[in-house]
Formats: sequence, structure tokens, C-alpha cells
Amino acid sequence: MDFSYLPHLKIMKTYLVLLSIVLTCLSGQAQTQLNDSDIAKVMQMLADTTVIVQYPSVWARGPFLHFLSKKGDTINAYTYQRPKDRKINSKLPMTVLRAILSQDYIDYINEDVRLNQYFAIRDINPDTLKRQWNDMLRLRLWNTKDDAVEGSGCPIAKGSNIIIHDAGGIYILLISRAEIKPLNFYAPEEFEKFCPGRKGRQTTIKLSNMMYRLFKE
Repeated sequence: MDFSYLPHLKIMKTYLVLLSIVLTCLSGQAQTQLNDSDIAKVMQMLADTTVIVQYPSVWARGPFLHFLSKKGDTINAYTYQRPKDRKINSKLPMTVLRAILSQDYIDYINEDVRLNQYFAIRDINPDTLKRQWNDMLRLRLWNTKDDAVEGSGCPIAKGSNIIIHDAGGIYILLISRAEIKPLNFYAPEEFEKFCPGRKGRQTTIKLSNMMYRLFKE
């Protein structure tokens, strides 16, 4: 009997186990809610008002967040994201290189969101930050109703039921000295195309676009 295929089966089994672990980590991290997190409590203590925007997804590579924060008359922008792969100038075997980069990735997705090496201050012009802050205030975020209030997706009409699988979302955390308020939206841009008009969804899309423009500068 030929047992030559057994090593290949062992390798495949190991690969599937590792893949399952990684996907579990990704799924869990993507659904992380920050309202009771260390970073939310720290920002509440350190600043007067902070807005955090996260983009959860089942395909996300760990948390990716934009921060806009105000203390007194000073406005600052921060990001929390995975750094680019480290530069390794030495010639290494591919197995060693992959092991190093994989460990970097695992460390990142398993780290709680807090003030650490992944939290970075962004150098953005103060006048730009002030304009962004004023534009954000006009959105009246604290009055925004999310999917938990207005419902997720589109209203079910006769003969029509729109369902979107495995889409991303927008998660907003509003932090003041008095309270921490989460806003959660699933696939807001996609659903806005199918059934436009929901105010909370439109507001969060505007905020997301504003944040992307700000952090691209």
C-alpha cells in the first residue's frame, strides 16, 4: 500500500487548523466593540470630546481606526492601525521571513486597542483640523440614530427582501466627559444605494468620507 500521500495530508491538516485559527481571530477582532474598551476610557479621561471611527469587517486585518479629539482649544488626529511590514535588509530564507512577518501580524490582531505602538499621532495642519471639527459638529452626531434604533438594511417590501452578506460596516464611538455613545451601521453605503433616505445612515457616510479625506492629507 502506498503511504506517500500521508505527509501531504499532514501538511494540509496543519494548514487548515492554522487557517481556522486566523479566521477566528479576524472575525472576533472585526466585531470588537470599543465602548467598554481601555482606549475609550483613556480618551474620556484625557480629552474633552473624542470621535472614533472604526471600519469592522469579516475580512479586516485587525482594527483600523481614525480618531479626532479635542482638549480645550487643541484638536488632534490619531490613527490606530497595523504598521507596514518591517524592513529586513538581511537575506533570509523565505520560511524565516514569513515566520517573522506572521508573528508581527498575530501580535497586532491579538493586542487590545489601547495606547501602544499601533496608536499614532497624525501631523495635520491645525487650521485643517479646526475646519474638520466644525464640519463634524454640523452633523449633530450625538443626535444620530444607528441601526439599533432605525433598523439595519432596507425595509422588507412585498416581494422584495434585500440581503447583503459579508459586507463591512462603520462603527462610531462618541466620547465626552459625561458619556460614551456607540453608533453601529452595517453596510451603510450599500444599503443607501438600494433604499436611500435614512438620516442616520447618511450622516455616518458623510462622517466616514470626511475622515478619509482628512487622513489622506
